[in-house]
Amino acid sequence: MTVRAEMKSETPVRHRPTAGAGWRHTLSALRKSFVQDLDDGRGFLWWPVAAAVGAAFYFAPASEPSSIDLVLAGIGALAALVLIARRPLAVSHLAIFVGLACLGFLHAGLMTRLATHPIFPFERTVTIRGHVVAVEDRGKGAARLLVQPVEIEPRPKSGLPPRVRVTMRGEVPVPGEAVTMLARLAPPMPPPLPGGYDFARVAWFSGVGASGFTYGAVKSWPEAPPADTWLTLLSGIETVRVAAAGRIRAALPGDTGAIAAALIVGDRAGISDATNEAMRIAGVSHVLSISGMHMSLVAAFLFGGIRLMLALIPPLALTLPIKKIAAMLSMLGTGTYFVVSGMDVPAERSMITVAVSLLAILIDRRALSLRVIAVAALVTLVLSPEAVMEPGAQMSFAAVVALMAGLEAWRTRQGEPMDGGDVSLLARMARRFGLWLVAALAATVLAGLATLPMALYHFGRLAPLGMIANLVTEPLVSLLIMPMALGAALMMPLGLEGVPLTVMGAGIDAMIAVAHAVAEWTPGGGLYGRPMGWTMLAVVAGGLWICLWRGRKRWLGLVPVLAGLAFVGAGSPPGLIVAGDGSLALVRQEDGTWHKVGGKGGFMLGVWMAAVGIDPGEMLDLDRDVACDPEACLLEAVAGRPSVSVVSRPLAFGDDCATVAIVVSGLEAPPWCHPEVTLLDGSRLAEAGTLTYEIQRNDNGTLRLRETGRVLGFPRRLWLAPAR
Repeated sequence: MTVRAEMKSETPVRHRPTAGAGWRHTLSALRKSFVQDLDDGRGFLWWPVAAAVGAAFYFAPASEPSSIDLVLAGIGALAALVLIARRPLAVSHLAIFVGLACLGFLHAGLMTRLATHPIFPFERTVTIRGHVVAVEDRGKGAARLLVQPVEIEPRPKSGLPPRVRVTMRGEVPVPGEAVTMLARLAPPMPPPLPGGYDFARVAWFSGVGASGFTYGAVKSWPEAPPADTWLTLLSGIETVRVAAAGRIRAALPGDTGAIAAALIVGDRAGISDATNEAMRIAGVSHVLSISGMHMSLVAAFLFGGIRLMLALIPPLALTLPIKKIAAMLSMLGTGTYFVVSGMDVPAERSMITVAVSLLAILIDRRALSLRVIAVAALVTLVLSPEAVMEPGAQMSFAAVVALMAGLEAWRTRQGEPMDGGDVSLLARMARRFGLWLVAALAATVLAGLATLPMALYHFGRLAPLGMIANLVTEPLVSLLIMPMALGAALMMPLGLEGVPLTVMGAGIDAMIAVAHAVAEWTPGGGLYGRPMGWTMLAVVAGGLWICLWRGRKRWLGLVPVLAGLAFVGAGSPPGLIVAGDGSLALVRQEDGTWHKVGGKGGFMLGVWMAAVGIDPGEMLDLDRDVACDPEACLLEAVAGRPSVSVVSRPLAFGDDCATVAIVVSGLEAPPWCHPEVTLLDGSRLAEAGTLTYEIQRNDNGTLRLRETGRVLGFPRRLWLAPAR
């Protein structure tokens, strides 16, 4: 008898992973991904970010960092140096980041002190004798001179500023000429708004210690001492630039010639206000300033052309490293373009980036990569740490980092190149054109998104149709305008620039037409107002995270990006803005209506309007309900706004101090002046500069002001004129 034992197979029980195990697995994968990126050297990409953060911490505050701040930064750098040798890997990389941030802070302070020079102390009329360094035609019969003074009478107690910038009318002197003039000089202008563009800082690092305008004609100074060698060299370059700009404008009149001169020799004078504004609204004004795009195109055309010519000569192509020869000659040619273009700060940054890229070719490295951009950014920060605060530098590096990150992602995903197969030449050309069109669209989108936070914060403006305008103008600039500009520059010494300039002019006319059309289609001129700074910092930080890391972890950067964008419209503009000279105030009612009290405002008012989102077409409406006489301008109180007076003569203090809530004046008010809410007179404004306030209402219905920003802190920044 056989007994069959039946074995029952048991199905293994599968346990559902717990939430904790899932998180542990995710964190482990995330850690491995970070370790892989750091092992591949991507931590280096964050080095310039760290140095830039440190420099920004030095330059951003309204007051000069104290000696204690510098000592703490030094201690931080030393502590980071100790931690770098420790493990685990994350600790050493975090220590490198913190150490570089501290070094960036210290380096910014050092470079600021190395740039020390006398600043004109206060506004006054003087006689200037010196040599003309540069001449800029401002149009409408005006010119702006950069002068190296030899004598100033009466002489400032602090000494002669290295250079002064004056606007003049009449017969224009030539670069290098010794001149004498009667001029009204003032210290370089501080920011017109807290957190705004600091003209005084830019002037400090440019060696400009005063600016103003001339009275009467600028005359020759026959008794002048001879100019030094460096000034003679600079004057010679400026003479070439001025002559070239004149020939370009003679061949291409109007805005066409003015833009052509801007692209070839960096002279932007003569471009009409209408065209400038249209290009700003359309989001293509970056074309007018010689920067990364122009330098890259010149280098690319020179590199490609020289390499092609050498390749057509078999003995040279087979025996010489023609790629490296082309890179060296291209660097030389691009450097010449940099010198002829005026060696402005944006061009200098772009020249550094191009030089590093071409140097990568010489040492057999990839020219287009994020590592090359990181090296260029570090070199820029070493030479010019103040560039971290410049809108042009921020937008330029943001765009190129986004483009390089996009190119890197495309290289990773593309795999093997596709073979066209046995297809017609027309089909292959159509496919290549389609790929170029997609690449151009992607590049436009990436660059537009990358520069949006900076454009919105610095200019209070969006370019909603900018991608359309750039998609049309970029091919014009890349394939027509800049190649013809290079051809015209090369043929100009032979007097044969006519044909390339004509072709270039046709492309510029098309670009101008596109800019005007897009500007007309843009609602409200794209004005939005300046958002809170932290929202744009969050967007930038998230964007850097996405661009500099690889893998899925990069998309964690979407969290700060979306958080920043979600709060862009949060907050409210200030209720009161008061000019640092006491001549102007801008008041906001509770219903959002704005009122201008005081003088015309000019440039300063334009900056304020852009920051709070007021359309320039509404400027005339700002004067409603404001009554002015020779003594003062008065805005009467109504429901939702206080009364505000801007006093220009002492006589007005008698009435306004007793009846007006807020009294503003550049004069020093008498001691018995006690307005209902506050007094902002000359002594207070001399210490604080332009002020912003929030107007608040107490429980009993009375008003009070809460200060939200000021231009001048204590101690005062080194690049600002000392208080009188």
